Amino acid sequence: MAKRPLILAVDVGTTKVSALVGEARPDGELVVLGVAATPVVGMRRGLVFEVERVALAIRDAVNRANSMAGTELSHAAVAVNGDHLTLTAGQARLGLKTGTVRKEDMAQVMKRAAHGRLDPEREVVEVLSHGLAVDGFRGVSDPVGMIARELEMDVWVVSGVSTVLRNLRRVLTMAGVTPVMWVPAPRASADGVLSEDEKKVGVVHLDVGGGTTGVTVYRAGQMQYLGVIPIGGESITSDLSVGLGVVSTQAERLKLEYAAVGSEREGTVEVRAVSGQSVKLIPVKELEDIVSARVDEWTQFVEQHLSRVEWAKGPGAGVVMTGGGSLLKGLGSYLEQRWGWPVRLGVPIGLGGLSDLSRSPGYAVVVGVARNGRQAALDVPTESWVRRLIQFWLNLWN
Repeated sequence: MAKRPLILAVDVGTTKVSALVGEARPDGELVVLGVAATPVVGMRRGLVFEVERVALAIRDAVNRANSMAGTELSHAAVAVNGDHLTLTAGQARLGLKTGTVRKEDMAQVMKRAAHGRLDPEREVVEVLSHGLAVDGFRGVSDPVGMIARELEMDVWVVSGVSTVLRNLRRVLTMAGVTPVMWVPAPRASADGVLSEDEKKVGVVHLDVGGGTTGVTVYRAGQMQYLGVIPIGGESITSDLSVGLGVVSTQAERLKLEYAAVGSEREGTVEVRAVSGQSVKLIPVKELEDIVSARVDEWTQFVEQHLSRVEWAKGPGAGVVMTGGGSLLKGLGSYLEQRWGWPVRLGVPIGLGGLSDLSRSPGYAVVVGVARNGRQAALDVPTESWVRRLIQFWLNLWN
């Protein structure tokens, strides 16, 4: 009897490591068997700065997710984050010697398209096909088996700096985890919360993490843009700590409990002075002025990314936000007034099992990573899908 198609997904974020063990169902549902999150120190804007501390956090999150699920998985699909990620377009043609389109031909033309302009200091994270032509005829979705002379493919290539990816591999290995599949964190988060209808009519997705913000744009069912901004919720915490003269833990509490974008509240907030011997009164207006200044800067960065996408009337499905930073009070209303598009918080969809534990904007990335590994795991034993993934990437990039 074949084993259940199980998936281990890992997201090494700036403020926490999330791990999820799930089971892929043929009907498209992802059954959550175990999920855990561990605070992490030593990550900055998606980059590893303290190897041992990050490895310990990964090991803890993975062990707890496995324990909850009753599994011992170590091969994982892993999110890649950071503003080192870039999106480039690629295209390639392939003459068909057999006169019939085969799966091997699809892999070969994709490889050619991906490596056409790749910088030697960068490494492919993911390749997404967004256009196929068979003998010049476009609009073909699955050409395998068709009689043809030539195959043409347009792709998006998501790449990252090689040294950054090597350091991520290193901490994963130290934690006892073998990465067999990379998934760009911005796209993973989008896949965790967006419906196919939203992707078809057009949607902007913002994943506001601790150190970075992922920006993805979908239209006509396909990804049109991906970018990462090196600003997240931690920037607001840091600004409050410096501007108000409080420690970071107090600044985080002030941000979560009292900060609100666009508010004009009066009054003061009591906090302990750094010495801990006295009480300090902080005007709410001063707190919110600091938050508003950083949010305005963050919004301008987002707008720079969105300006690279040509819009007719804007995204039909509006803006969907995820990540811990998206929970800042008033942020959605502020963006709605500034852009004139509807804005909502996104939570993971299509989940079963322990779904209540992972149905939060902060788990969107790890759910999306698991969802990307789901198709590879369907209808095959766990060991087989791992081997298949490894062999696929070896064939594609070697």
